Amino acid sequence: MGFFDKVKEKAGDIAGDTQRAAKVQQAQMKVKSIQGEIAKAEAEIGAVAVGLIESGAVANAAFDEGIAKIKDARDRIAEKNAEIAALKAEGAAGAEDAPAADAAPAADAPVAEAPAADAPAGDDPSATLES
Repeated sequence: MGFFDKVKEKAGDIAGDTQRAAKVQQAQMKVKSIQGEIAKAEAEIGAVAVGLIESGAVANAAFDEGIAKIKDARDRIAEKNAEIAALKAEGAAGAEDAPAADAAPAADAPVAEAPAADAPAGDDPSATLES
């Protein structure tokens, strides 16, 4: 077998390996997609099951711990929502004494800080917003 025959054989091997790797990658991506479908279906079933359990249509001691965790989490959410409402009410009462937030800034107020003289030119954050 000559030198060029060996090179040709190796090139064929590499091409085959590349195609095989691409097919493996595609199959793995399809598996991930199907796993996502399963997770979505499980979440939908879980939501239905929680509703049935809470309504009393389904009763099983195996669900008790999970339902207790859900109720605890909902209670904590209600507490945080009450805290948020209290903070907003407190802020609204204080806002009557403060100037309106949408009022125009004073003419002598600084608009924005100038970039540092030693900052690299490529670090302008507004440049990324245009993309």
